[in-house]
Amino acid sequence: MKSILKFMDMYILLSAIILLIKLKAQGTYRGKLGYPRFKSKKKGIGSFRLTGAIHVFADGIQLPRLGTLRLHEHGYLPTTAKVLSATVSEQAGRWFVSVQVEETVPDPVQATGQVIGIDLGIKALATASDGTVIANPKALRSHLKKLRRASRQHSRKQKGSKHRVKATRKLARLHAHIANIRKDTLHKATSQIVMKTKSRDVRPAVIVLEDLNVAGMLKNRSLSRAIGDVGFAEFRRQVEYKALEIGIQVKFVSRWEPSSKTCSSCKAVREELDLSERVFVCHACGLVIDRDVNASYNLADLA
Repeated sequence: MKSILKFMDMYILLSAIILLIKLKAQGTYRGKLGYPRFKSKKKGIGSFRLTGAIHVFADGIQLPRLGTLRLHEHGYLPTTAKVLSATVSEQAGRWFVSVQVEETVPDPVQATGQVIGIDLGIKALATASDGTVIANPKALRSHLKKLRRASRQHSRKQKGSKHRVKATRKLARLHAHIANIRKDTLHKATSQIVMKTKSRDVRPAVIVLEDLNVAGMLKNRSLSRAIGDVGFAEFRRQVEYKALEIGIQVKFVSRWEPSSKTCSSCKAVREELDLSERVFVCHACGLVIDRDVNASYNLADLA
């Protein structure tokens, strides 16, 4: 009888501990919090938010408790809108400020252009059905040799030394440089797709993208680095919010749709198509076309 009661007490205690962990993870625990855990300078997020009297000028910004600060880049912060807050962040030795503003934006006019299908890939970042092909800069791959050397030099430095701090800054600047290349390419590519270009007089009415399973694609050890270097999820996010601002509808095609294996002319489906085959050859009608262009045509037709 005593063993049974002891087992029940252990079970209740274990259940209480599990419930306590779940409540703490959800942020709904209202009990004793214990001793404070101070943030570490080494593991901090490197940013803070300010509210109050914030004034934006053409070449500077006035922040509470910091005063007026000069801006290295001019003309990108709104000077007439109502400023709610400002967030100051640091990345690789450089300081940035972003402001949250409140302003009235009119409803966008619905675009009346054509339907554009976009096929994302590794060789080319994006291939559109209107003939637009955006090259992939392969930021990580082109800087991989420098990155390995900088990482090796960082690991060989003694912990706590000044040379370790210098190597850390050098490695962080290189990582930031790679990320900035990728970010710049994605912004220019998405803006080129949603805006008017030399090949298009009006904005496209509908943009069709594939609903890619990026998390599943990254599990492929042979292609995970190349897929992560492109930034498919960020491309989709930018297309969605930029298209919403100017009245373009964005549609998504199921990831199981065989857009690459379907002939854009006769709609015949090839059962097997190796990834190394960059030219699509239809065995039914004899069409010979680039693989990515063929997929973009099929995506536009599925709209």
